[in-house]
Amino acid sequence: MVISIITPNFNGSKFLGACIQSVLEQGVEFEHIIIDGGSTDCSIEIIKKYSHIKYISEKDNGMYDAINKGLKVASGDVIAYLNSDDRYPSGVLSKVLKVFEKYNLDYVYGDCRLVDENRNELYVYKAVPVPKSILERISVVPWAQPSSFYKRHVFTKLGGFDTKYKLAADYHFMKRVILYGFTSTVIDAPLSEFMKRDDALSSKFSYEMKQEVGEINAELKIKKYFILNLLFNFYRKFVNCHTLFLTKK
Repeated sequence: MVISIITPNFNGSKFLGACIQSVLEQGVEFEHIIIDGGSTDCSIEIIKKYSHIKYISEKDNGMYDAINKGLKVASGDVIAYLNSDDRYPSGVLSKVLKVFEKYNLDYVYGDCRLVDENRNELYVYKAVPVPKSILERISVVPWAQPSSFYKRHVFTKLGGFDTKYKLAADYHFMKRVILYGFTSTVIDAPLSEFMKRDDALSSKFSYEMKQEVGEINAELKIKKYFILNLLFNFYRKFVNCHTLFLTKK
């Protein structure tokens, strides 16, 4: 079983090498596809150091457009995307593929380790197990995007990411996956490292992202179950209560 990792990149040379290495050192059969948006830094020079990488470098219409380009050339049985400032902990892809090989599942997901720009661990966000009937009704996806992996046929049936959403197209895609009824399981381990940065889109445009999420819920006809969402968010925060006691270094 081969896994395809798609990495969108634009002027991400500061972190790109570590991202590439984290995939290269996994010890599984894989293809790593980097879709570069016409970077003006040294990203292409870094990419060319690795002969195994498939890459395209041209202007695009944002991150989700880049990922869609990667989906068109991906040939793996399992597909995931990893941003250029994120990476996989050692042994993660082997763990993911073993679960797919053992069980007849459409996608898997797990915990996510959040780190700072120096790769110091801030905390681990636990992906809580949730019944399908609840997942379909709550207005959040209770796991981190870099820690999710999909069988190829999921994209065949649903298509790629809707580029009209510039900030939350991954949420839109994952909610469609949930609503379609694909089978899944949670892996109780950090499957990715997500870098928290003040200049990240999710930080700079958090209000606009919330607006997009509202538009997506309206498009997908996800009703506002106020009490259910309130109870679920309490449950999610209880599971992740260790994050409440963190102190800034």
